[in-house]
Amino acid sequence: MPKLIPAKTLWLLLPALLLGACATTSGRMDDLDRTLKNYDRAIRWGQFDAVYAFRQWKDEERPTAPQSLKNLRVTQYKVLSTDLSIDKQRYTQVVKIHYYLLDSPREREVTDRQKWEYDEEQKRWWLVSEIPAFLRATN
Repeated sequence: MPKLIPAKTLWLLLPALLLGACATTSGRMDDLDRTLKNYDRAIRWGQFDAVYAFRQWKDEERPTAPQSLKNLRVTQYKVLSTDLSIDKQRYTQVVKIHYYLLDSPREREVTDRQKWEYDEEQKRWWLVSEIPAFLRATN
């Protein structure tokens, strides 16, 4: 007959098990925070090739940022809303991005709805929504 673990021992192990689960979730949330800050920074500073690296491309062929983006400057990146799934595997944020083209005095804006997903195998967050439209082609 199998030997049972005393209830007292289980109560002693429970906090350790819970802390282990929290540490995993906490680490994932730290990764999300770091990823979002780096993505924000890449857009603000015009590092558009880096922006493309945040997206998980289906066919392993990541396109490069168009050359026309050298003419683009971002003036503001403001998070309007956020939503984290209950299982903390998916995150959505809506961002308003203000920008202008060097050859045009008019400031423009775009609302970017970002969808992020956590990849358990690679232990990282990927942008699964499209790159903002103004980064794919500028008018």
